[in-house]
Amino acid sequence: MKKVLSRGDELYGRDVFHVLMEYEIARSRRYPSPISLVHMNILPNATDEAALQVAPSIFGAALNSHIRSIDIPSGLRNECLILLPTTDENGGRSVCERLLSVFKNKFETPGGMSVTFSLHIGLASHSGGQSLWQETLLEQAETALKQSKFKGPNTYIVFSDL
Repeated sequence: MKKVLSRGDELYGRDVFHVLMEYEIARSRRYPSPISLVHMNILPNATDEAALQVAPSIFGAALNSHIRSIDIPSGLRNECLILLPTTDENGGRSVCERLLSVFKNKFETPGGMSVTFSLHIGLASHSGGQSLWQETLLEQAETALKQSKFKGPNTYIVFSDL
C-alpha cells in the first residue's frame, strides 16, 4: 500500500518558494529537463464574511490534493505560484485544466456556508538547459496571467519557449 503524505492546506511562503525554485531551476539547467510555472490569481466568492475568512484554507487544501507531491505551491493573499518540475507545456496545460475543473465546484465551509473561486491562470514552460533563467520564467508566467485577466475569469494562457 502506498503511503501518501498530505500537505493539508499549507502553501509555502515566498521566501521558501524562491529557494526551492532556485534549486529546481539549477537542476533543470544542469540536467536539461522541462519545467513549468503556474501563476494564478484567485478570487473567492461567498455571501458570508466568515466563509471568506476560511476560503484560503479551503483553497490550499483543495489545491494540495490535486497536485503532485513534487510540485511546489506558494500562496500570498490572492496570488498563487506553483512550480512544476519535470513538466513540459502539455503537462502544464493538464494541470491548468484540472485546476479549472476542480475550482468550478462549490466548496462547503465548516460552518455550512458555500464558497466558490474564480481563477485567472498564467502558465510558462521551458524545455530546460542553459537558456533557462528564473527571472524569465517568472516574467513569462506573469505576462500570461495578465493576458488571462484580460480574457476573463476561469481561463488560462500559456507562454512557452517551444
